[in-house]
Amino acid sequence: MKKLGKSIYIIAISVCLFFAAGAAKVPDGKSENTESYPTLTVQCGKDAYVYTDKPVIPSDFTVIEQIEARRINAPLAQKIEYMDECIARGADYKTAVKQCFPVLVRQLDGIADGVFVAPVNAKTEYRNGVFTVLPEKAGRRLNEEKLYASIYCAFKFSGGGEVKAYTSDIQPIITADMLRAELLPRSTYTTDFSGSTEERAHNIKLALSKIDGIVIPAGETLSFNSIVGERTEANGYKKAKIIVDGKYTDGYGGGVCQASTAVYNAALTAGLNCIANAHSICPSYCPAGLDAMISSISDLLITNTTTHSVYISTCVAGRKGTVRIFGEKPEYTIEPESVVVNTEKYEEKEQVDYEYKYFDRGAASGSRLLVSQGKDGIISETYVNLYKDGKPIKRVKVRENAYKAVPQIIAVAP
Repeated sequence: MKKLGKSIYIIAISVCLFFAAGAAKVPDGKSENTESYPTLTVQCGKDAYVYTDKPVIPSDFTVIEQIEARRINAPLAQKIEYMDECIARGADYKTAVKQCFPVLVRQLDGIADGVFVAPVNAKTEYRNGVFTVLPEKAGRRLNEEKLYASIYCAFKFSGGGEVKAYTSDIQPIITADMLRAELLPRSTYTTDFSGSTEERAHNIKLALSKIDGIVIPAGETLSFNSIVGERTEANGYKKAKIIVDGKYTDGYGGGVCQASTAVYNAALTAGLNCIANAHSICPSYCPAGLDAMISSISDLLITNTTTHSVYISTCVAGRKGTVRIFGEKPEYTIEPESVVVNTEKYEEKEQVDYEYKYFDRGAASGSRLLVSQGKDGIISETYVNLYKDGKPIKRVKVRENAYKAVPQIIAVAP
């Protein structure tokens, strides 16, 4: 009985609301509208959308309460009165219209979806060794603020009619001008490997090619090892001389440390934060304290401490590799400085070549041959000097290193 009673109540309310919306009896027993339903035409470009306001049939008691509270099935004059109350309480025009015309707003939301075009941000593209900027594209949206203000006025002052829907541009967040401001030169560093073997030169070129075109977003850190990969034959590296425990020996990837050193010096000069380790002996291709040794347990880490992305370009011409870094305009000009604090003279050693590794058996006894050039041990300190408008601003110590001495080996014929 309770369920039946509630159903009868809902039907009764629905019927009452229907008649309240404008239906009445006439003498011949037929019903007609005492107040025609307001009609609204929304002109959007070449398309016209026609909406005729009609009673909403409730589906349950909760809907009935909403219909009553929001005047959804009330005469137009009462709807306008309720919309005015909503606006007086701070509602925008769309919210006010939605209270009384929910079906209309649902239709207009569909129009808005059809009109919407997402904006396209500008972006950088790296091609043929050059960073270029692809321009942004503005998006489009339905200008709901203007549309719903027009709809409110049309209902209030004309009882409906026709309104025009306009669109507004949506500006991209990232513009070409913003990206061009990130593509200013910050540093250039060139390393010479003209004295390298073909295998070593191959490894340097391969490592630099993997760094080419890399972008480091603001606040992020680049790992050299993660970019160039393991120095293995499977990854395309060849055998060449590497330094292990203060000695030169053959190993896959020999020469990659010269590539990492070039990247390190470019990053240091660009004002980025760098963490690099030194070799056990001082390499010949850079001053003491400016090398970046790479191994399975040693990495070069570069953190972009600027407020925008930085871009790395590399190229090899002949036996010279160049690393360039682009980004926002640097505040300072930076020059690295290597200071040798102490030097330990290398030891000269003679080894009789009983196994005839270096001499023919017919060589005169006592003949001498330089097998390995000695290198001095070095204690060094590394600084960066900052200049602004050509004037020195400050000098910052970035690292100190101790390199082992390497004995000079002379072979003597037995």
